[in-house]
Amino acid sequence: MRARREQGFTMVELLAVMFILALLFGMGAGLFKSIDLSDRVGKPLVSSVLRSAQSWAVSRGAPALVRIDKTRGTLRAEGQLVIGTWHFESLPINGAFGLDGTQSGGKLVDDGFEGKALSFLGEPARSGVDIAVKQDPAFDLAQGFCVRCALRVDASASAAVFSLGEVVGLDVGENGALSAWFVAERLDQNQAPVRGGRIPLRAGPHTLVPGRWEQIELRYDRDAFELLVDGARVASVDEQARVWQLEGSLKLSPGQTPLAGAIDSLVISAVGASEEAELPRTTHFAPETPSEIHFQPGGGLDRAHHPEAVRIKLLRDEGPESLLIVQPYGTVE
Repeated sequence: MRARREQGFTMVELLAVMFILALLFGMGAGLFKSIDLSDRVGKPLVSSVLRSAQSWAVSRGAPALVRIDKTRGTLRAEGQLVIGTWHFESLPINGAFGLDGTQSGGKLVDDGFEGKALSFLGEPARSGVDIAVKQDPAFDLAQGFCVRCALRVDASASAAVFSLGEVVGLDVGENGALSAWFVAERLDQNQAPVRGGRIPLRAGPHTLVPGRWEQIELRYDRDAFELLVDGARVASVDEQARVWQLEGSLKLSPGQTPLAGAIDSLVISAVGASEEAELPRTTHFAPETPSEIHFQPGGGLDRAHHPEAVRIKLLRDEGPESLLIVQPYGTVE
């Protein structure tokens, strides 16, 4: 009787099968390696963050900013949220979001910037308005702020215009001079945050014209601290520190000597993050890519920072580079 052959693979057959499988897996790995999806991810990702900032500027009518960290390959959109508005059309003083004022002087005048205005001209010493904003969690100015108002100075005497939580302030000086300040956060020897000194801005005499309404804008975005009058920058200083936390209320005409003039259309905004993203590891920002892209209220590029279209180039470890262009009106192509 013939013996039955045992079923199974011989050593030679096993080695052959293993060789074939290794060959197939090697070919597959090379095939998948050749498929680079970084361009399909990186370019839309950057475009999304840019459009987020531009949409923020359009919908809120406030500045927005995209910060690009070329070393880490990250980008972050920041927009400003309006956290307080006062138009001084009636007494007692009522503000948006329930932020009403307590008066110890001041009067309404009919010839305001828009309708009526709040005037301290001829009022007794220590006349002012106190608005409790410290308790409002929206008043977190750590990442930056923007304070806008219309101001009319009717005399050349020095006086404080406002003090926001004892960390941001605006003052007028003799002969139409104007100055501003904010308190920076610093780190002590144990790396704990502490109140730092004031970061000052000063614009010289004749910055303000007595008797004329002028629009004042005080803004900080952890890149530059700027003071603008009727849209023109009159003082600026580079600074990157966080803003110290509020330690008091919003005070209008906070000094012993009342403001010899009137204020109207006061709007306060704070910076908040809207979107953050990171490029794929195989994609990088080109060295010439700007570190910041500024959008002005309404969505267009801020011409003070970008006189022409902004070009953002993405480099890949393997494959062609990509280019995104932000046009002057804010559209991303």
